[in-house]
Amino acid sequence: MKFNPIIALMACLFGLVGVFFTYSSSVFTSDMLSGTLVTALSVILALAGIFLFDKDYKIAIVQYVICAFGSLVGMGLYVIIPFILLLIAAVVCFFEKEKSENYTENNVLDAHFFGDESEIRERYNNFPKNTTNSTVYWIVPLVSIILLLSVGVMGSITLENDMESKLDAIEITQLSTDIKRNYTNYTGGVQGVLTSQRDFQNIQVKGKWYNANGTLINESIDNNISSIKKDQKYQLNLQYNQPTTNKPKKVEIEVYDPNESLLLYSKNITFN
Repeated sequence: MKFNPIIALMACLFGLVGVFFTYSSSVFTSDMLSGTLVTALSVILALAGIFLFDKDYKIAIVQYVICAFGSLVGMGLYVIIPFILLLIAAVVCFFEKEKSENYTENNVLDAHFFGDESEIRERYNNFPKNTTNSTVYWIVPLVSIILLLSVGVMGSITLENDMESKLDAIEITQLSTDIKRNYTNYTGGVQGVLTSQRDFQNIQVKGKWYNANGTLINESIDNNISSIKKDQKYQLNLQYNQPTTNKPKKVEIEVYDPNESLLLYSKNITFN
């Protein structure tokens, strides 16, 4: 019985389950997409090690190790179990090398039979079952590396384009202010119309209020705007209510994506 294929299958299962739960969780962000794709591809490619074991156990070991580190680079400690399992599969693969159909201590790469092959194999029980040249199978780890690097690079490019799209999406127009002073307080706020060129599931609109010295004296949040749809208009209203000792000189309007800690929009308004 061979154990390295079982361990590789377990690594693939744990890896895909980890990718699924990460992708479906609330903590998933766009910058994690590339990593999850690399991890998913790594654990799937690890299954090729099961096939490679009977061709050349050394190639199978390399395949397991490549995929182990591919999964770790993709999602880090989120997939530590598949990483460890694939390294264990590589070690077990070495100790099970005698079970490989192509294993021989004499390193037979290509055999030519003079006579009845079945009779020769029956006479020499330790003769390797598969005596074809296994060099061609080294292309599998090579292609795996190329695929993982390609997915990682393409994911990074996609992420960069997505970030640029987000940073250019938000616009606030028709800005106005109605800050007034009464006997004890400054009251009023900033109003405007917020639009976006794309959907956002979760955003936060914040106003940071500063005095004439540049000191932050208050922060306010527009709780009426939390998720936005493309090309829809949303009324912005950032309220200010502070004692007369906190005269506002400037407000900085910021729109955040809190899931990714990403500043999507920023604009300053100065008061007389």
